[in-house]
Amino acid sequence: MKCSRRVLRIQCWYTDMLNRRLSDKIVAAHMQACDQEKPEIAEMLMRTLEMDLSAVGGSQTERRNATETLEDAFDRHIRMKTTV
Repeated sequence: MKCSRRVLRIQCWYTDMLNRRLSDKIVAAHMQACDQEKPEIAEMLMRTLEMDLSAVGGSQTERRNATETLEDAFDRHIRMKTTV
């Protein structure tokens, strides 16, 4: 059975998303909520991100070197709240 390129792209995207940190997925969802002008959802996602980042312990230690994406998400959230 031959898969189309579209199916293969979707499978690659899905596999890539499964391998990302939960916090990266939350940031991506927050960006989408901001793009779609859904401030209530963006607020809930930001609180969820804060909970995930402040979790103590767990099976995997956070080894994030670059925090620009996280900082951008918080900055964008603040900007969105001031314009709503």
